[in-house]
Amino acid sequence: MPKIVDKEEMKNKIMDAAMIVYSDVGFHVATMDAIARQSGLGKGTVYLYFKSKETLTIALVDRIFGRMAEDFIGEKPCASLEEFRKQLRATLDISKEHAAFIRVFFEVLGPSFASDAFMKKVAGFFDQLGAHYAEQLTHLQKAGALRSDMDAGITGRALAAMMDGLILHKGLFFISTRKHRQMIDASLDLMFVDPKA
Repeated sequence: MPKIVDKEEMKNKIMDAAMIVYSDVGFHVATMDAIARQSGLGKGTVYLYFKSKETLTIALVDRIFGRMAEDFIGEKPCASLEEFRKQLRATLDISKEHAAFIRVFFEVLGPSFASDAFMKKVAGFFDQLGAHYAEQLTHLQKAGALRSDMDAGITGRALAAMMDGLILHKGLFFISTRKHRQMIDASLDLMFVDPKA
């Protein structure tokens, strides 16, 4: 009887191996052969799941940003501006481990930014995040919690960009947790002024 292979588990095993190899030798030096050795699989098996290093890297980026989308994007609109601010604050208050990964992400996947396919994936994540925030903002406008003249679409995308910047600063520049939380609060204060104040 043939062995049943869990294809998703196999892909994840290969992507985990790729991340280790990329971290060890860098993206440009990494080879599919080295990734196969790290995963404990034959090179032919790796090519069954990923046609090239670029398709493997794009799948890895999909996985990373898919997990981020799960963390960042809530399922239902927030009932109040304060609830939305708390949600944003919690999303931005990343752990030291997450912050450390940001440097690895750029060291390992930085060269991939030259790829149009890679950039489309990254841009797609921020478009999705901006659209999610636009929905939240529209809901809060209808509830009278935000100014009605605010362009929710533009502001949602700006919010996604601001969050990206705050998270990158924490990871790239070793900003202390205390200072980072102060930056988060200051940014949210700038972004959201109570329309009744």
